[in-house]
Amino acid sequence: MNRILSQDRGGEDEMRVLAVTAEQGRGERGLQANLSGPGLLFDAATLSEAREFLLAYDYDAILLLVSAPAVLSRLRRDGVVLPVLVCGVPDSATRTALLEAGADDVVSSACVPDELRARLRAIARRFRGQAGATLKAGEAELRLGRMEVSVYGHPVALTPKEYAILELLFLRPGVVHSKSSIVNHVYGAEEGPALRTLDVIVCKLRKKLSARGAPDLVATVWGSGLTLRAPPDTSCPEAVHMARTERRLAAA
Repeated sequence: MNRILSQDRGGEDEMRVLAVTAEQGRGERGLQANLSGPGLLFDAATLSEAREFLLAYDYDAILLLVSAPAVLSRLRRDGVVLPVLVCGVPDSATRTALLEAGADDVVSSACVPDELRARLRAIARRFRGQAGATLKAGEAELRLGRMEVSVYGHPVALTPKEYAILELLFLRPGVVHSKSSIVNHVYGAEEGPALRTLDVIVCKLRKKLSARGAPDLVATVWGSGLTLRAPPDTSCPEAVHMARTERRLAAA
């Protein structure tokens, strides 16, 4: 099942994309050469395998390498709501039909890799309700295009894995992510590290955020996982008091 196109697993796995092809191996080699690397993590599946992949892993977008509007219509009828970018569409009439069938973006085969990567990131941001390039949570900011994080205007130096975890939380504010789903997102379909290793990475991430004034940004929901919590508004005494009370209760 697992055919991984991205080779740089030590890089900055910014988002995860499922590339869907008509046949196994078709178009995968060129896709790997042009798109793999820091910023994007690709899994490859045929049309018949796509549902299995979508059920097993948490994707940010789908790159469809089949320019048949009927195929896209079937995906939408089957309940696939993820943003879809269709690549390799040569004529205007087919591009129009694909957009009407539910595509979020359509590009020709002449689309350069940098543009294709940017388009994938853009449709993923729109889908998550974050159309801007900068995501905010209280005084914390995460700049997607530059993969930078700051708190109260001060930069926070993160490792690629720390950034990938924080970006996942920023893109889905309010959602509680289990540890296993975080490992899947950061490391992909390959076997990820032990959950204890993830705990170490999260601990270091929290220390860096705390040093800049955001000690509670990454919150633990006991028995469930991690979620994003905006720092309290220091101009509001009630909010500060509530945050301190929550910390005391959690420590009790």
